[in-house]
Amino acid sequence: MKKIFIVFLMVAFICYHQKVCAQQSNNAKYKNIEFEYDKENVFVSIYFNLQDYYVESGDSLTLTPLIRANSKALELPNVILIGQGQQGFYLQNRSLSDPSSYRFPKASSQKNELYQTKVPYEPWMNSSRLDMKIDLNQIGGFPLYSYAEALKNGIKAKVSKIQMPLPVARQEFIGSAPSSTNEIFSIPADPSRESVTFDLRLSGKKSFAVANQEEVDKIKALIDWAMTNENITLIGVYITAYTSVDGIYMDNDELTKQQSLAFKRTLQAGNSYPDPLFFTEFKGEDWPGLTELVKQSNMPYQQEVLNIINNTGIFTGRELKLMQLAQGNPYRYMRDNLFPQQWRIECRVVYKNK
Repeated sequence: MKKIFIVFLMVAFICYHQKVCAQQSNNAKYKNIEFEYDKENVFVSIYFNLQDYYVESGDSLTLTPLIRANSKALELPNVILIGQGQQGFYLQNRSLSDPSSYRFPKASSQKNELYQTKVPYEPWMNSSRLDMKIDLNQIGGFPLYSYAEALKNGIKAKVSKIQMPLPVARQEFIGSAPSSTNEIFSIPADPSRESVTFDLRLSGKKSFAVANQEEVDKIKALIDWAMTNENITLIGVYITAYTSVDGIYMDNDELTKQQSLAFKRTLQAGNSYPDPLFFTEFKGEDWPGLTELVKQSNMPYQQEVLNIINNTGIFTGRELKLMQLAQGNPYRYMRDNLFPQQWRIECRVVYKNK
């Protein structure tokens, strides 16, 4: 009987220890929470404070924002942290989660990570609130604990923003950029937060050099403007690296990690920008991006390629099936025409009026 009681105490202590480790790190200190809607969409924006996060090695911590009203609830894309012990946390296997899930790299001096998403508006959301569901599981799915907490008790109408004519690389979607730096910054900023996104191509899969230096110069000019304008506060510069799907999965993760850090150093070179304003993220193999490129192309066996991507897991032979399809002709087409478009850096500069 004494042995059974001792074993029970040991098991209880282990479970309590797991819970405490996660809760210490899981007191997420969510900051600058925005929960807004317009006639078409609901917008959610949260700054996650990553300082002091810790997830036990072998555990996963899932943070799922929820839009909730009475008996209705809608889960938003989640954040999954795979524990690496003292090395921090990492989403190592994206096949374990929804493709739209966010991924945080291992713990670093980086304190904040911006989470943003939007979903179609529905009338019941008028009286909704924003909650956060927190689940701690062992790798493989065994649940350790789960609970939810309130983030915002009510939703508010989104204030219309006046779009500034700022430089962007996605000109095919947003419009042409101004012809000079003076034109870019001649119009006062709207008294709400603005985000300017640059889509930069790398000169090769394993390259750390951006193909168009003019775009880098525009980013530096924008940062300089935000740093020196007494009416503007620079919130952050967010750098995300992507690559094509060929090659070894983990190698591609490491490659994009190094490319994002290298681009950060490029922006900081010769300047005294505060390091905490820069945030880096690495996406590794960009399968969602490849899916869109395939849809937009006139490539052979287009539907067959999409079926393989949508129905075969990354770790259960997706790339091999693509290589074997039609003697490899569709794969070679993607390698020559689509993969180079995936070697890219996305840089987002976020600022607001003081």
